[in-house]
Amino acid sequence: MLEQPIIHYSKKELPRFSLNHLYHQSEKLSSSFILQNARETIEHLLIYNARRLKEFRKLPYLVVLNPSISESYDTYLQSMSSLLKASLYTPHTLEENTILANDVLSKFISIHADTLPSLSKGFGEVSNLLTTKQITQFLDNHLHERISMRLIAHQHIELTKTINDPDKFVKGGKYNGVVKLLYLPDVIKKNAEVVNDITMMKYDQSVPIKIDTNLRAVYWSQKDPSETSKENHLYFPYIEYHLDYIFMELFKNSFRAHIENKVTDPVAITVSVSQDSPKFMEIRIRDKGKGISQNTLNHIFDYSFTTFESNEGESFKTLNVPPEQLGGGNTVAGMGFGLPLAKQYIEIFNETVNERDETKGSLTVQTYPSWGTDVYLKTVGY
Repeated sequence: MLEQPIIHYSKKELPRFSLNHLYHQSEKLSSSFILQNARETIEHLLIYNARRLKEFRKLPYLVVLNPSISESYDTYLQSMSSLLKASLYTPHTLEENTILANDVLSKFISIHADTLPSLSKGFGEVSNLLTTKQITQFLDNHLHERISMRLIAHQHIELTKTINDPDKFVKGGKYNGVVKLLYLPDVIKKNAEVVNDITMMKYDQSVPIKIDTNLRAVYWSQKDPSETSKENHLYFPYIEYHLDYIFMELFKNSFRAHIENKVTDPVAITVSVSQDSPKFMEIRIRDKGKGISQNTLNHIFDYSFTTFESNEGESFKTLNVPPEQLGGGNTVAGMGFGLPLAKQYIEIFNETVNERDETKGSLTVQTYPSWGTDVYLKTVGY
């Protein structure tokens, strides 16, 4: 029964996904718009879901037979069925839209929450059946579209909550959806505390941080900041749970490097935000954890690459948690999805930037042997 819908939706085109589109949805939010957006959300999720099923089917038959990969495939079949049922009767009232958000979309997010550990385990078991290039290509596309489809669902849920709450709804406002104006020091401190909770359990130690809020020349333009930017440079519009995941992964690495090398100095975080349009953020995380070896550096963004040797059983079980499960992770390192996935979260909005390559979002690493490592996080916020 699902065969024809999978073929049909996998061939359909999707509109270009961007932060601008999220802002547009927020500014257009109204009772009539939320019902229209509900229909578009279901349609777009069906297309993404069908695409993923089609890509699973392109894998060699023995690969898809792997129990862990088959489990992920079955999850997409399950969500395809649920979305098709929802498409038969789309919401006509705000009450029906609330049911869609709280039931169908929340369940959609929930059933896809735990797919990465299983997928990681599966590809580890069938690595002899695929080339590294084939695995990388599949996972790049899979994680990119997984981020997009979950964000679409989260956006509609957030818009629904806002339209249902007169105290939160701002007509024509930019922050009615998942994008919020964030005070970056608070986001940084929150995630440092979460990772220190993990290091306390693992090592019985915590790592201090130092946030540099002395704005010098803005990295992007190399211009001296204006008086206005001095007051506002620590605020940045973005999706908080995306930044949460990225900061957690970066702090896990830098904090572990300090602890294992007995470094007592704080990890230094420097924040810089441009005031131009589009608006850019650059954050440097500097540790003194003695640097990264060249071999590790060459593979740091590869899938299933890890410098962590687990004594807790199968290594896939120590996979770094995805953003929807923040606070539930109790490991400092894992199977190797952490940094590649963090990079995907940064690069998801690259296409929203003008054709100037130097200003696209990126996650880069610069290491200094026997001293430490700098990680540069750049992203666009508008």
